[in-house]
Amino acid sequence: MKTHDYTRRTWGHDYIFRPIDDGMKGDMSGWGYGIEQGDYLLLQNDDASTRYQVDTIDYYANPDDQWRASVTFAPRQQPSK
Repeated sequence: MKTHDYTRRTWGHDYIFRPIDDGMKGDMSGWGYGIEQGDYLLLQNDDASTRYQVDTIDYYANPDDQWRASVTFAPRQQPSK
């Protein structure tokens, strides 16, 4: 599993997030290569970031870097003491 940082939105590396269940899940579309099911996406959330795990992802044929995904909120775990 990889983590893909989408906190810096640029041309060819951007997304649209549509929240479901008060943001616990989401329907997304975006641009960028290499995202797979099970990977994590870091999304901008005001001055912080929020992590979601990719449940499903499908890439479009044209353009081939455009995708649609369903995601689930996956907060980062604090290290154990």
